[in-house]
Amino acid sequence: MLGALQCRERARWLKPVPMNPTMKPHTLTVVAALLASTLTPIHAATKVAANADPAAASAPALTEEERGRLTAARKVAADTPEVQAAYEQAKSDKAAARKAYLDFKSTRERAASSEESWRKLHDAALAKADPAAAALVEKEKAAFRARMQASRPEAKKGAHPAVKVAEDDGDDAGSEEPQG
Repeated sequence: MLGALQCRERARWLKPVPMNPTMKPHTLTVVAALLASTLTPIHAATKVAANADPAAASAPALTEEERGRLTAARKVAADTPEVQAAYEQAKSDKAAARKAYLDFKSTRERAASSEESWRKLHDAALAKADPAAAALVEKEKAAFRARMQASRPEAKKGAHPAVKVAEDDGDDAGSEEPQG
């Protein structure tokens, strides 16, 4: 029997199962959440059933009379002018907050779009005014990036290598503001 355990043919089931390369972390999270949501109620129900008294399990939390009194009290409380006013104020504040968020988002997108169009027009006009100016602007941006990289504490220590910036990030000192 000992020789059978050492045989590679019979021990294939002991090998780790390779992870499917198409499984992404968010997919695994969804699968884990689904498993947890399906197993948790079963586990909780069996745990409660094992620990609960038979009389307590059959008795509801509130009697019909208590439930009726609670419902009537909630209706009376909801009908008071103070509660209604507070509810309406909360609704309007929530709507205003949502509107402000959407306005802020659209304004930010509009500002980014207009700045991008301004930069394109400015670069085209600069190239039209002086064809060699584009090369000078790139040289100026590279010098600015080098100065900024040198001023960082990490660059002084030499802990991290310098990172090349592939495209303009809009942080250059030589940028001009729109004249308008």
